[in-house]
Amino acid sequence: MKNNAIMKHAAAVGIFVVVLFAVCLIWKVTITEPEVAAFHMNALKTAFPGFKWYDVASILWGGVLSFVYGCIAAYVFHGLHKNCCKLKE
Repeated sequence: MKNNAIMKHAAAVGIFVVVLFAVCLIWKVTITEPEVAAFHMNALKTAFPGFKWYDVASILWGGVLSFVYGCIAAYVFHGLHKNCCKLKE
């Protein structure tokens, strides 16, 4: 039962990180300074290996990696804090 709660939490965190990735992609459109735009692209390429530019494959790969990173972070958090999701029985 507790493992199911951890999986739900991991999925929720993964979806939240995908939304943050989408906000990051949308934010790129608003950047007007070339130095900031170059830094932003380098940060995306560093965080998401295989991310090249704003094409469909890169965006999908970034979304998949965002979800995986969020799930891993949730599992690590629950591994370190074992009593954070006590269920009523």
